[in-house]
Amino acid sequence: METEPTQTPEDAKRAVQQLVDDSASALGGNWTVEEGPRLGTCTDERGNGEGVNYTILSSRAERGDIETDVSTLTTLWKRAGLETEPFTNGDGSYSGLNGRGSGIANISFNSSDLGGGDTIRATSECAAGDYVELREQERGQR
Repeated sequence: METEPTQTPEDAKRAVQQLVDDSASALGGNWTVEEGPRLGTCTDERGNGEGVNYTILSSRAERGDIETDVSTLTTLWKRAGLETEPFTNGDGSYSGLNGRGSGIANISFNSSDLGGGDTIRATSECAAGDYVELREQERGQR
């Protein structure tokens, strides 16, 4: 049985944005927000679920030292109450770290030596709120 979201949309947005900012700052380099915080819905294609979430994508063109970066983020994310899991493909050209917990549905740090640089993408856990109403509020603020 699913539980109803209890955090506010403002708290969800703030939490995901803060974690991405803290992560980029801890890694150093020139990070650019590519997307977000983008409002999303927690309803799946079958109409299950409720509430809203926020997603942010940040990137840097240069690739950092993957071992140092994963270690840095593991420490930061665990201190923030997240569970972490490092990953890599067979030849090490694509590696990173996944995390979740403490108001974050998922966060990932991806590093690629295939010309992609590094990215951090995070999505908040669902928050109580109506997607249509919040979207209209956002559009009215522009």
